[in-house]
Amino acid sequence: MSAIFRVMALGLWRDRGALLLAFALPSLVFAIFASIFSGATEGDLHLRVGLVVETEDQQMQEFAQYLTQTEELEMTALPDSGRAQLLEEVRQGDFDTGVIVHGQTDNDPLFTIVSEPTREIAALSLQGWLRQRLFSQQPQVLVQRIAQTTEALVEGFSPEQQARLDAALEAMARDPGEAAIEDSLIALEPVYGKAPASISGLSGIAYYAGATTILFLLLSAVNAGMVSLEERQNGIAERLLLSKAAHSRLLLGRFLFLLSLGFLQASAIFLVARFGFGLQIESALAKVIVMALACAAASAGLALLLLSLCRTTQQATTFSSFFVLIISSVGGSMVPRFMMPEWLQTVSLFTPNAWAIEGFYGALIRGDSWAQLALPGGILAAVALVSLLLAALPLFKTPA
Repeated sequence: MSAIFRVMALGLWRDRGALLLAFALPSLVFAIFASIFSGATEGDLHLRVGLVVETEDQQMQEFAQYLTQTEELEMTALPDSGRAQLLEEVRQGDFDTGVIVHGQTDNDPLFTIVSEPTREIAALSLQGWLRQRLFSQQPQVLVQRIAQTTEALVEGFSPEQQARLDAALEAMARDPGEAAIEDSLIALEPVYGKAPASISGLSGIAYYAGATTILFLLLSAVNAGMVSLEERQNGIAERLLLSKAAHSRLLLGRFLFLLSLGFLQASAIFLVARFGFGLQIESALAKVIVMALACAAASAGLALLLLSLCRTTQQATTFSSFFVLIISSVGGSMVPRFMMPEWLQTVSLFTPNAWAIEGFYGALIRGDSWAQLALPGGILAAVALVSLLLAALPLFKTPA
């Protein structure tokens, strides 16, 4: 028993990759998810919120000014923009959610919160936060709204009752106290308005179709590409490579195979999304095909680069698991990016996952144009090209 224990312990100690996978990887993954969910469970989602004021009411303008000065949210006022511009910026992901400030007229809501389907939790969090701030900063506005509702029910107050109400409102403005908060004060408006359910209701399906595609393309590309390591270990590669030109042909052949495999896998995922969950892909079929090719190319290039840095199949298995799991968790394949701390959202932009999700979602839900898809598609294509060139460098090194 002791001999077996010693042999296994020495084997683990001598395998640096296995040590890394056993201790460093779990700790790093824990740190990432702890950073995300510790803030989310405490109600701190690091939201980016757009603000539009549509009223001349002095009280509401002062409250809007207070909102822009808070440090709890990244609240950005859009003084020269209206409702349509705010809806568009939330739809494009420039803001996680938005709020429109109205005046105190009749029984209409004081605020309208703009929500995007995949970031519904952001709108709901803003709604709760806004209620709390309204309660603490402008309680007289709440009581005034309740008084208006009551007045309509009783067909008006007497002069004495009106005078007492006005005095109470003035005192409350000077010294905020307790007041009831009515749900009717805050309305929610989806960015897609009265769009068909196929657009607004299936946005989550579109999001996770893209997230799953890039995640499994990365995994399968590495696994399929490991044949190159086996060829190297068995001496097959040396017999195939008779010239430097053969190096490039061999690398491109592997790249084309991984590209084809990845495209077929992406197609299978979106076919399931179409016929299993009703995700309409016909109207954006060409764009989805282009994004699938871009994702497959980026995955193939990264897989070949990773494998070029490894010497054995065991090393490749260890580090590919490490690499894919980390960039997928950071890039949004496991947790939506808006739930992450601000610094992690910035880091996620350096992963192919974030751009793959952005491209597929833009094509299927937002209806992005070809010009708008040029950024995510172009970044994925650049990742593929740079990775392929870096993977080719070891093949052209002159032996010492």
